[in-house]
Amino acid sequence: MKKINMVIYHIIYITGLLILLCTSNNRYEWMQGMDSTIVQLPEDSSRNMAIGMTILTLILVVMQIVRFKFTKSHLEKGILIILTLLAIIVWAMCNYPLK
Repeated sequence: MKKINMVIYHIIYITGLLILLCTSNNRYEWMQGMDSTIVQLPEDSSRNMAIGMTILTLILVVMQIVRFKFTKSHLEKGILIILTLLAIIVWAMCNYPLK
């Protein structure tokens, strides 16, 4: 039963990370795919996507913190810290892209 829980845990984390990577912050970004001459996208006044991605990132971080609390292996604790930082970095790159 413990192995099944670990597999489900990893699937949830990876799915959340993929959602962060694949979701655009600007709902008008698809326009550049249709017409490559569009340089400046219309301003997206809705911040619902950013709020949703922040909540998803917090869920991923809390998952890692809870697991960190219950694990005894130092190697696994190190990996959990890296996974937590990875989720935060992906969130930051999506919300504050380098220009």
